[in-house]
Amino acid sequence: MESFKTQRSGILLVSLSPGLFVFIAGYIILIGAVVWSLVAARKWALTELATPESMREWEIWREDERKQDEQAGPVRRRVPKSAEPPALVLMRDYFPVSLIGAVVFMSLLYWVIAWFVQGILQSHRVRDG
Repeated sequence: MESFKTQRSGILLVSLSPGLFVFIAGYIILIGAVVWSLVAARKWALTELATPESMREWEIWREDERKQDEQAGPVRRRVPKSAEPPALVLMRDYFPVSLIGAVVFMSLLYWVIAWFVQGILQSHRVRDG
């Protein structure tokens, strides 16, 4: 069975095979899981990392880094410039960019793998049929 069928007008139509429905369902589940996990990570970051206690812990860690930076050692570390934890800044200020990037990257990866799998399955059908 061909994946594409042509009409008289020359427009290509994709045949709706059961495999295509499986790929689309898998894609919807994957994107739902990515969006849900990023939203959950954002909610956690905003509730846990925006507290005064968390800010104090971040400042204590930065002070420890400053002290270690003054000591001579084989590795020189830079003290973070941010007054807030990086995860908080990422999830608060750059959440839309992170979400779009994750969805685009996962979509590209998913459809390339789906294309490979479809090609593998198609080659088995040609050999067997």
